[in-house]
Amino acid sequence: MELKFEDFAILLALNQDPFMSMSELARQVNLTEQEAVKRYSFLKTEGVIQDPIAIYNPESLGLERIHVITILPNFSCLEIIEELCTAHPYTHYRTRIFGGNIGMFIQFDIPIGTKRNIQILFDKLLEQRIVTSFEISESSGIRVTSHPDLEKYNSGTSSWSFIWSIWFATFDTDPPPLPTPDESKKNLSEFTPSQAKILRLITANASLTVDDICIKTGQDKDVVLKDYITVKEKFIGSYRFMYDREIFDLTETIIAFGSEVDQHKQEQLYDRVRTDAPPFFLSLDILKDNKLLVWITMSPGQASDFTYAGWQNIPNFKVHVLDTKVQGSMLYYFYPENFDFNKQEWKTSYDYMVEEPLSNIKSFPKIER
Repeated sequence: MELKFEDFAILLALNQDPFMSMSELARQVNLTEQEAVKRYSFLKTEGVIQDPIAIYNPESLGLERIHVITILPNFSCLEIIEELCTAHPYTHYRTRIFGGNIGMFIQFDIPIGTKRNIQILFDKLLEQRIVTSFEISESSGIRVTSHPDLEKYNSGTSSWSFIWSIWFATFDTDPPPLPTPDESKKNLSEFTPSQAKILRLITANASLTVDDICIKTGQDKDVVLKDYITVKEKFIGSYRFMYDREIFDLTETIIAFGSEVDQHKQEQLYDRVRTDAPPFFLSLDILKDNKLLVWITMSPGQASDFTYAGWQNIPNFKVHVLDTKVQGSMLYYFYPENFDFNKQEWKTSYDYMVEEPLSNIKSFPKIER
């Protein structure tokens, strides 16, 4: 498939807003609107551009996000962990990581107070030597995201006019305090099966219209419209542009963890991303226990510069390269079956969060309780 620089620019621009108008897209990539429509239609027809998805805010649903980094002994164990992720009802995302070891990065969105079940789950995997080691980190709920800025990309030299060492060196010495994290809402008495169905559908395809949802759910349009608005306002944190990296991949995605990061350094990083962000897709997640997570997509050259600058500026800096190809990663849709609408609460039992997922892994050895 023949792809042009304009196609790369279109993909970068749509990372900001997958629902961007064609006139705005044309302005950002320096094309006429007719040319932008033509290139967009080509990319859509060829399957490069895929349907955008909605990303829910876990705290708004009374959930908390935890991150698990696992190191694995061999490739067959990698496949077992992937099977576990698909079997586990609270998996949000998983991806292979590589570098010095085979591993997996997993995000779970779990009911508040159930981290112990995830700990037990991975302890069992450790006992069976399916994982060599694992580390669990909890999000504080404080996050900030930046998007690609094409004004800092030179198509003639295929380079970005951005230097990580300078960016780190110009932190505000007196940044504002971190925002107060949103309290996770434990009262979900008004959460309905209809809202859960809509949340499921738009986390799989955010381009669905109200009419589309009516057809898929068989519900009245007035009901769907009301619930659709509620879901967007209460539960959706952002929308993510999706494209096929197997076809067109000029970027590298990495995650970086820092630990023993004092509050002042956290405030500096948060403020810098918020006020003068790097020109790439970047998500900063302030974690509990003085940790932080940076998730970033950029060119390979920029990735190496970021790694070097990060080692110099973030305590206990660890970097993992993600395998974002089709087989290497998976984002899981919202799973309504996790919520018991009769009791108006999330399912939190040991059996539901530990034993049942393990029992659904065909290759996992059975353990006597």
